[in-house]
Amino acid sequence: MVVVGVFLILIFITSCNKSKQGEVKLNVAISPYQDIAMLVNAEPLGLTHKYSIKLKCYTLAWEDILPAVASASDDIDIGFGSLVEYLTKYNKINPKGTKDPIVFVYPLYVYLGGAFISFNNNVPSLLGTNINDKELVKKFFSFRIGAQKFSIYEMLLFSLAKRNGVAINSLKLIDIPINEGFLAAQSKNLDISSAGLTQITETKKIDGRIVLTMEDAGFADITGFICKKSTLEKKRNAIVSLIKIWFEATAWVLSDLDKNAKNSLEYLRNNAATKYTLKQYKLALAQEFFPISIPQAKETIASVSGRYSYLKISEDVLDYLKVVKQEKDVPLPPKLIIIN
Repeated sequence: MVVVGVFLILIFITSCNKSKQGEVKLNVAISPYQDIAMLVNAEPLGLTHKYSIKLKCYTLAWEDILPAVASASDDIDIGFGSLVEYLTKYNKINPKGTKDPIVFVYPLYVYLGGAFISFNNNVPSLLGTNINDKELVKKFFSFRIGAQKFSIYEMLLFSLAKRNGVAINSLKLIDIPINEGFLAAQSKNLDISSAGLTQITETKKIDGRIVLTMEDAGFADITGFICKKSTLEKKRNAIVSLIKIWFEATAWVLSDLDKNAKNSLEYLRNNAATKYTLKQYKLALAQEFFPISIPQAKETIASVSGRYSYLKISEDVLDYLKVVKQEKDVPLPPKLIIIN
């Protein structure tokens, strides 16, 4: 009986070792934001076991993720990155002659919370179908608009002007940070100002108006996974599994936020500067679009005809870099990983 018991124990140990040997380790750089926090549900949901991946998440400030991924060390395999930031910083992170460039692997979700606000009743609203009215667009651009130079807000305006035949050098743009722009608009020193969630909320409280949104303009910032080319080549299957894990975790959380936000909120309370309540968490997520499956991500973001096509947004950003920043050497739009 003792021999049989030892034999069974040896079988158990061997099977565990095989399971561990089959696991692929991925070190993932994350930041404590309401959207990225979806990933902390991977292990509680058993998704890491399902896909035989051992995930280790490192919490970093958002601005530190890209340098960490680009680092010569092997501490971080993959992280979250902004498509717009990736394109605008491409030549710095991937200098000529680099043998192991950083690649934008796959889009995950879209930030739609940006907008432009006004306290001037003469400013037209470019909301809904008005965004396609060329005369209204031209009138909109005749007003003084505050947007920080080289920001996504200025890129949005460039994209809108380009589509409606408005010369970029004719725009009355004032280079101003978002908070100062809001105050300037409120005091009528500006007609229109860029706005984030905080400024939008305040605008509604004091009888201002939202006059243009990222969603209506068809221009948004897309967040996805970024990693070194060599990492993608070595761990392609594991990275595909990580992408699948992301969408499954996201679908589960969004299926019932009242019940399924617990893990994300706990992570945010322990790591984020903002101590989210459930209500605040829901409000923050409402500013974003989350595909809940790979087919939906392909249809809405990865496709050229998608509502938030990464290709169209990439083309707008690259045109902006050529025209506004006068950059001669700009990259091509990223080539996404293929997922079956």
